[in-house]
Amino acid sequence: MRPALIRSLTGLLLSLCLSGPIALMSSAPAHAADTVPCDKNGTTAADANMATRLNRELPGDLRGSMTAYRVSCARVIIATVKSRGLPVRAAQIAITTTIVESTIRNLTYGADDSVGLFQQRPSQGWGTVDQILNPVYATNKFLSKMLRFDWRNDPIGKVCQQVQVSAYPNRYTEETPDGVAIANAVWSMSEPAELPGNSVTGDPYADLLTVDSAGKLMLYSNNFVRDDGQPYTGSEPREVGHGWGGFARTMPADVTGDGFTDVLVVNSAGKLMLYSNNFVRDNGQPYAGSEPREVGHGWGGFSNVIPADVTGDGFTDLLTVDSAGKLMLYSNNFVRDNGQPFTGSEPREVGHGWGGFARIIPADVTGDGFTDLLTVDSAGKLMLYSNNFVRDNGQPFTGSAPREVGHGWGGFSKVVPADVTGDGFTDVLVVDSAGKLMLYSNNFVRDNGQPYTGSEPREVGHGWGGFAQILA
Repeated sequence: MRPALIRSLTGLLLSLCLSGPIALMSSAPAHAADTVPCDKNGTTAADANMATRLNRELPGDLRGSMTAYRVSCARVIIATVKSRGLPVRAAQIAITTTIVESTIRNLTYGADDSVGLFQQRPSQGWGTVDQILNPVYATNKFLSKMLRFDWRNDPIGKVCQQVQVSAYPNRYTEETPDGVAIANAVWSMSEPAELPGNSVTGDPYADLLTVDSAGKLMLYSNNFVRDDGQPYTGSEPREVGHGWGGFARTMPADVTGDGFTDVLVVNSAGKLMLYSNNFVRDNGQPYAGSEPREVGHGWGGFSNVIPADVTGDGFTDLLTVDSAGKLMLYSNNFVRDNGQPFTGSEPREVGHGWGGFARIIPADVTGDGFTDLLTVDSAGKLMLYSNNFVRDNGQPFTGSAPREVGHGWGGFSKVVPADVTGDGFTDVLVVDSAGKLMLYSNNFVRDNGQPYTGSEPREVGHGWGGFAQILA
């Protein structure tokens, strides 16, 4: 992530800082604020106690240099790892990386435009400065790339290097003993961090929107935690719009990247219209507080339009399938193009032969923040096309052969991807011929990368067969 010279100087400064008085840290070049908090509530007595313990026990360079602040940063990193259902090894890799990159500090500066715990660069697509300085966001971005590699089996230093692409890869191996020790110690004191929002209400639990025969838009709130794992049933649905029955397509999509699901529609004239979700601003009434606005035209001729965060930046992109079966990517450059998504760059082909599927379902099956694709073929097989956007240099869905993750999926009237359980791994809801709403949980980590098969589906509702559309 940095030029060789900067890596060399960073390694030297790290060695000096950790072998000499910690005050040397403050003699770095002056900045308005060298660090920002990792925990918005600050450090705790438990952080200070853990720092004291680690200063006695660490085997490497950080022994004697741990502070409550550094422990608070490690705590937030580990909480984020836990929130994704990942084991302590993922935390060991992440903490080791931050020892080398920032000595576990949320830095406001770095080489070139690098900032944060992992010294990620906005210019290289890691996010905005504000996003990267959010340790939950930064850790999730790191983990999303880490999951592309054989992180369970390869040496920790090797995995760190694969993610960071350093000019000095041996630094990670050298700091691994401290990284492992810190991760193991702090693991016991960290609660899972809440995942970024990805729903109508802005929490990590996918709500459902339905359009009935009268064109009413109804919101079924998830309430998974409140109602003991029984989503969509604990509260009456409520109307959040009307006149939604006449669109050619209606698609859930976080166009604005704020964690609240917006809605895109294609009308009869082929115009792409954005209904922004202003849930907080408009007192829990999404989609009604602002006029929809046109964000594209000529969208009526596609055989399929699929909302999917292909690039993993938190802004939903669009995939289209044309009459020739080409899969085209329209990137969402909402920030770069001043709030005008999908228009600032030419679409590019990311696949062909996609015209023959009965269904194409966008779903972050692997939980890495990059939307994968599930397809149902004419035989009812459920196939997974992994994204691999980072690994394959921005060419998603093509670097690995698809693999079968289920069969018998051809008989459902509706298939809805939705992170029902709020763990960052997309589950699948189906409506069967009797109108039952069935939940197929995604136990990707628990079941060794085989989603939707390790548990029996369970009924989470009935009477769902009469809706014209169901969105999540």
